[in-house]
Amino acid sequence: MADAGSDHQEMENAYYMMQREDSFIKYLDKALNMIKDKTFGICINCQKLIPKERLLEVPHTNKCVGCKESNKI
Repeated sequence: MADAGSDHQEMENAYYMMQREDSFIKYLDKALNMIKDKTFGICINCQKLIPKERLLEVPHTNKCVGCKESNKI
């Protein structure tokens, strides 16, 4: 029984990691498309440049911190 539980937990962890990797690839594709479209690093709300620090943390972002926080409810 313990082995079956361990196997199930390992399988869940593997699926979780696959899902995270898939999400990362989608976000990376989004950032690459933004570079191609020349919209990378420009906020869609205020049209100002997004700070480099934010882009390093969230490369696929399309909003500066101020606009992102003002849209929170």
